Amino acid sequence: MTQTEKVNRLRALMRDRAIDCCYIITSDPHNSEYVAPRFQTRAWLSGFTGSAGSAVVTQEEALVWADGRYYIQAAQEIENTPFGLMKLGASGVLGPEDWMLESLPKGSRISVDGNVFPESRAKRLEERLEKKGISLVTDLDLVGDIWAGRPGLPKGALFLHPIEYTGRTAISKIDDVRDQLKKDGADFALYVGLDDVAWLMNFRGRDIPSSMLSLAFALITHDAAFLFIDIDKVTDEIGAYFKGQKISLRPYDTVATALNQLPKGAIELNPKRVSRALFRALPAHVRVIEKEDIPYLTKAELNVTELRHQFTAGVRESVVITRFLYFVKKKAVALGMDEYDVAEKLHSLRAETEGFINESFATISAYGPNAAMMHYQATKSKRSPLQAKSFYLVDCGTQSMDGTTDVTRTVALGPLTDEEKRDFTLTLKSHIALASLPFLKYTCGIALDAVARSVMWRHNLDYKCGTGHGFGYLAGVHEGPQGLSNSPTCLYRFREHNVITIEPGVYREGKHGIRLENDYVVLKANQSIETREGKPELIEEPENINEAGDRFLRFQPLTFIPFDRASILSEMLSSEEKSWLNDYNLAIRREVAPFLNGDELDDLMKETEPF
Repeated sequence: MTQTEKVNRLRALMRDRAIDCCYIITSDPHNSEYVAPRFQTRAWLSGFTGSAGSAVVTQEEALVWADGRYYIQAAQEIENTPFGLMKLGASGVLGPEDWMLESLPKGSRISVDGNVFPESRAKRLEERLEKKGISLVTDLDLVGDIWAGRPGLPKGALFLHPIEYTGRTAISKIDDVRDQLKKDGADFALYVGLDDVAWLMNFRGRDIPSSMLSLAFALITHDAAFLFIDIDKVTDEIGAYFKGQKISLRPYDTVATALNQLPKGAIELNPKRVSRALFRALPAHVRVIEKEDIPYLTKAELNVTELRHQFTAGVRESVVITRFLYFVKKKAVALGMDEYDVAEKLHSLRAETEGFINESFATISAYGPNAAMMHYQATKSKRSPLQAKSFYLVDCGTQSMDGTTDVTRTVALGPLTDEEKRDFTLTLKSHIALASLPFLKYTCGIALDAVARSVMWRHNLDYKCGTGHGFGYLAGVHEGPQGLSNSPTCLYRFREHNVITIEPGVYREGKHGIRLENDYVVLKANQSIETREGKPELIEEPENINEAGDRFLRFQPLTFIPFDRASILSEMLSSEEKSWLNDYNLAIRREVAPFLNGDELDDLMKETEPF
């Protein structure tokens, strides 16, 4: 079916069900960012394939909302369809829910799929709609009803995450949850986040592309731990492991029934993640305690075992990307390669490394104007050749047993314009401003975001996305609660062993896109981590506490890849910025140089000469 045919069928079904507006979000029963094909309803209906966005269809209108990362991509993908583009965050553009409130008359009925719509969001929307006499229907999946050949639930294999990487057993983590439940006065806890469930019970899966996660729910009581999962995926070995950790298995699709049969008591859950359908499965005699999920908060602070392994994963990735960028700059253009070709080359380099499982997301390999689309994807049928001028951008990451990575570099393939060099140096200055900053313990993400973003603001620029995000440990490449954003909800307070990316950028449509991204871990200001005698070692100097007793933290790099020297206007850098850059380059030599030789090593030494 074409997008027009799909919209026409949806509108006919809406008329049949007395629905005036169908609201489609990007989600699944676990409130995941990246969803399995079965739950990609917005992409299937509209043709816009970005990882985030929403759609609204009425009898007169069909609209897609995309944020700043996807303005260009969305406009291209919905061209010649019934859908119009709403640029979320742009001046004067209403969000989807505000648009519905403004546009729909009293008495209208809006349908959302309650199986994927979070309870807190449904409740807030209902409260707003009621004031206008509009009702919200949450027990219909209208797009699913017209989707012929809709994919089934994924059947990705499970695997265990061994104690040598996790540092803790599942049973010890579950016991910690129980201890906290007692303090909170709760009898049960429901966890729906795939990353939380996998981390808590020390397993991973292959249901969600690139994220190493499996569809599952966890229900914890004071004397039992239940894992709701596709039983067919559980091998004898994995089943024996779960039994040894006192984890009882239940079929994935029985979680609502289990909730409905809970005895009297109190359940702890996060309504921002739990769907409307599961929330309404709870019986009246079960009291709800609304809190952030315990695993969600706990795993945000790496333990020492996780930290050391994540550092090793970052160094290994840095070696691969350094080798790859040498190839791109020195050989790719002469070989007549394009964006897709070099992405394949990167994959082949990664496949040679120990422990590589797969990419943590689809590699963004973008030349010239294509890089202005933050989430551009080169394909076999859509690929631009590399040329001996302007910029090439690669945003990429890996999954390995010892961690997850996400890095971006932009490099010159030939002569650059003054504007290109200026934009690159501004991006580097923005990155250094935050990466070099000592900050008070428990500073929130919105405050830290402004440090990097203010560099751009001084030059009448802004990047329409966050400055950085947390990432999982052999899990999702975007994980909270930590984040760096100018959103008023970015209030998590940073502490030791949080991991975060820093990735400012400049994006000029039709010209170029620049992004410079490293992975970092938060340490005490007097701590650092480096490789010594082949192993990561956490180093601690005497702590300097001021008269007020303030404790300061710092960002420690986890990835060590040169910033493209040919693209930097050194006269724009302050002495402090040059000092940070020189220290970073010394760290690159220490961590990466031992794994290189020949021309690759010679090039690294030139790229990391002192400024």
